[in-house]
Amino acid sequence: MRYRLLGPVTVIGDAAAFRPGGRKQTSVLAALLLNPNRVVSEDRLIDLTWGEHAPRSVRGRLQVIVSELRKLLGQDLITRRSSGYVIEVAPGERDLDVFEETVAGARATTGLAAIELFRAALALWEGAPLDGVSDELAEQECPPLHESRLVVLEELYELELATGRHVQVVGELGRIVDEHPFRERLRAALMLALHRCGRAPEALETYAQAHRLLVDELGIEPGRLLQDVRLRILRGEEEAPPPPPPRVQRPAELPLDVRGFAGRSTELDELDGPGDIWVITGSPGVGKTALAVRWAHAARDRYPDGQLYVNLRGFDADDEPLTPSAALAQLLRTLGVDLRDVPPGQDDQSGLYRSLLADKKALVVLDNARDAEQVLPLLPSSGRVLVTSRHRLGEFVARTGARSLTLAQLPARDSHALLAAVVGGGRIAAEPEAAAELARLCGHHPLALRIAAANTGTATSIAAVVAELRGDPLAELTLDGAEESAVTAAFSVSYQALTHEQRQAFRLLALVPGPDFTPHAAAALVDVPPAEATRRLRGLAAANLVEAHTPGRYRFHDLVRRYAEERVRTEEDETARTGAWERLFGSYLAATDAAVALLGARIVSLPRDEQPELDSPVRFADSAEAVAWLDVEVPNLSAALRHAAVHGPHPMAWYLTDSLRRFFHDHGRRAEWLELAPIVLNAAAERGARPAEALVHLSMGGAYFREGRHEEGIHHSAEAVRASRACGWRECEATAVANLGSMLEWTGRLADAVEHSRRAIELFRELGNRSGENHGLNSLSCHYRQLGRLDEAEACLDEAIALCRADDLDFWEAASLADLGLVLLGTGRTEEAEQTLLRARESFRVLGSRFGQATALNGLSALHEACGHYESAHRVAEEALAFAREDGDRPVEAGALIALGRAAQGLGDLAEAERRLRQAWEITTRSGLRGQLAEASAALARVLAEAGRVAEADEHSRAALESARAGGYRLLEAEALMSASAVEAASGRPARAEGALREALRIWRATGHVTGAGRATRSLEDLAARAAG
Repeated sequence: MRYRLLGPVTVIGDAAAFRPGGRKQTSVLAALLLNPNRVVSEDRLIDLTWGEHAPRSVRGRLQVIVSELRKLLGQDLITRRSSGYVIEVAPGERDLDVFEETVAGARATTGLAAIELFRAALALWEGAPLDGVSDELAEQECPPLHESRLVVLEELYELELATGRHVQVVGELGRIVDEHPFRERLRAALMLALHRCGRAPEALETYAQAHRLLVDELGIEPGRLLQDVRLRILRGEEEAPPPPPPRVQRPAELPLDVRGFAGRSTELDELDGPGDIWVITGSPGVGKTALAVRWAHAARDRYPDGQLYVNLRGFDADDEPLTPSAALAQLLRTLGVDLRDVPPGQDDQSGLYRSLLADKKALVVLDNARDAEQVLPLLPSSGRVLVTSRHRLGEFVARTGARSLTLAQLPARDSHALLAAVVGGGRIAAEPEAAAELARLCGHHPLALRIAAANTGTATSIAAVVAELRGDPLAELTLDGAEESAVTAAFSVSYQALTHEQRQAFRLLALVPGPDFTPHAAAALVDVPPAEATRRLRGLAAANLVEAHTPGRYRFHDLVRRYAEERVRTEEDETARTGAWERLFGSYLAATDAAVALLGARIVSLPRDEQPELDSPVRFADSAEAVAWLDVEVPNLSAALRHAAVHGPHPMAWYLTDSLRRFFHDHGRRAEWLELAPIVLNAAAERGARPAEALVHLSMGGAYFREGRHEEGIHHSAEAVRASRACGWRECEATAVANLGSMLEWTGRLADAVEHSRRAIELFRELGNRSGENHGLNSLSCHYRQLGRLDEAEACLDEAIALCRADDLDFWEAASLADLGLVLLGTGRTEEAEQTLLRARESFRVLGSRFGQATALNGLSALHEACGHYESAHRVAEEALAFAREDGDRPVEAGALIALGRAAQGLGDLAEAERRLRQAWEITTRSGLRGQLAEASAALARVLAEAGRVAEADEHSRAALESARAGGYRLLEAEALMSASAVEAASGRPARAEGALREALRIWRATGHVTGAGRATRSLEDLAARAAG
């Protein structure tokens, strides 16, 4: 198998070549092929394939794409690893590898042989590289590939001219310069070719074109190379002959290897891969130099012509950065050049340096580089170069085709290994918990870990160092005798190297309480447009003071955040800090309001004071985009709300509470809300914000109940009623009363439930709240259905659906359709029931409600089971269970388990049926769900009876009947009687079995439950047939 990347992404098999199916499949394959035999994380694949607009189901879609690729390539080529996927590629299977190997061969030889190899390498290109991939992948990966090709073109034509082939290539050069007018090396080659062909006027016009282009479009003059060629043409000179080569030394200048180096095995392996130029980048103190020196020592044998090292002092607190000329002088001296023989100009110095290392297997380590201009003149013509820098050197990477390796903080295992290497494994083994905490407090930052480890030498224990660090790690990470923390000093140099605007953004970002931030958040803090905030964030990311961990989202390392917090306290007064924080919080609130507005009308909203409406910094096309944004932003919004509840601004903190509560409740994040809401509740109570207090009680009541903690749910809902009445907020009172109605039904108090729901409907009608009225009607219909009053239930639902359609209440319409489907099923209108339930499911799918989809699917499973379609009933119930568990809704989960158990029994799988029904029984028993407990017990009794375990079956049957009668659940009473009949029949008591069936039939008929009556009738016929047989 071979792969083309230097053109349309193509797989070339033994029989034929073919392209992957579609842009996303192409992008995933290309992303894997660009990292052969290395794990590419799921997050990275998603970012490169979908960018910032990944759907919520993106991980499932990625799995489907990988599965399709395995079918195309073979099952074993792409394998799953813990964090992502890896594709197995043999040497020479990628055209990119062949290109790089051929280029390396060309550079290792000279003359016509080198020209032939360069042209063979370029012939591998078949149009634009990575053709067919996503814009995100192309934007990140194509520039280095284009740059590699252009560099080869430059080398080729310079070699063609050196061998006297100017006549043969002048036409080619003209076309290529037209395609790439800003490439000065190519234009210089064209000028020389024209000059040597006796076309000096055209050569000078080529320079004039470059001058006009560069001045008009970029505002700069042509570079030294073009200017020198022009002067030589004007003087009638050929190229100046190079100075005679001096005696070449074989230097070995690497610094001492780092004592106690540990970990970084993945990064060391990556450096072992292909690439002549590597940029190792990362934040101050993260171990860039240590990694480069460690790898260089291990690889010395591969570079017998020498190992050169220069500290460029790009970020030195005491010295100015080394100029390229000074660095070249140092390198030339190392290579044996007498300082008196060093040419005066930087270009000539660089040329001599490249000549000395031409065709040599040498390693050059350029440590602590500041920018591309400092490094570019120091690149040799062959060998390998390692560059370390706190900056990402994006321009350098783009211009040279260098490979970039960004160092993050150490993983926990590497932190442990580093501490053990410095302190000693015995001490770490004696205090493992303290050692782990020490690593955490140091943020797994190598420099911080080394300082902390050094300080353990003067402490009685590692735990003592941990105790010192708990207060202010930055201040305590100081070596004996030092006035300032080495970590702080390292950060300070990078901070001072920033522009004034970047420093302001850096320190204000410390006010973000959440884990990351976007350009919109930065724009609010700094009070600039988002485009300017993006520019500043990119500058901070380039300086490795923030990390762009996903597209459009940035974060601090823990210790860098502490340094930023120190800077904002020192350099910004309280007024400036407060203003920035309030702008940020207002931005969060405005965006959340805009997102939540697309999720459908809320029954009750907290009244807001008169104030100018804030514009949302984010625009959402639809509810799916809004939910996707909330899913990602919730950690930041939660942290902001936690801080604002205590410290302000008020009442904006209560407004954000109101906006967020429904998202947490409806999207399976109730457990998170129940951690956050008590903080807000206490803050509201302390400040006497009674409406906010009532609202939080209301939200906690619903969340606790759906999580299966029903008594707490009822308690908070009752408190919401009390608090609402105390402050005269009738909308909240009505909502709390309606919620209590639903809760009382679930817990077996149907009469009280009906009373509460009727009262809620009255209140909502008085208030003109159509959404709330619909909520009350929906709840009342459920009570009536459980009571066996199916006509009244249907009337409530018809009225509720009409209200929803008049007011575009999509969620409540879907909820009412799901409940109506069950009523229609009960009254024997099976076809109509199925269509209604399918409409409900589709509406919930569009709304992104997992709870709703699980509810509708439970209804569909019941319908399939009633029709005897047990396989489809089982499949649909499994789907419902998955949604319910994702959402965390215990009552709906119990319903799905009961549906699964009934379907499994219909399929004859009694073991599976018992397992599922026992799970449902445990949930309903723990949660106090009286109605569902009766339903689970009745179904379990039937399974146990069929399995011949009559005693157990009888126990569950009796419990089901008792629970149903105690709660007034008429339909469940009939179900329990059907189970009792099955138990009696299994016990050899047909008369008692018949009696139970007839009593169940009487209830089914009295309630108008056609489906149930049909089941009972068929069971009576079966019983009679067995007796006759």
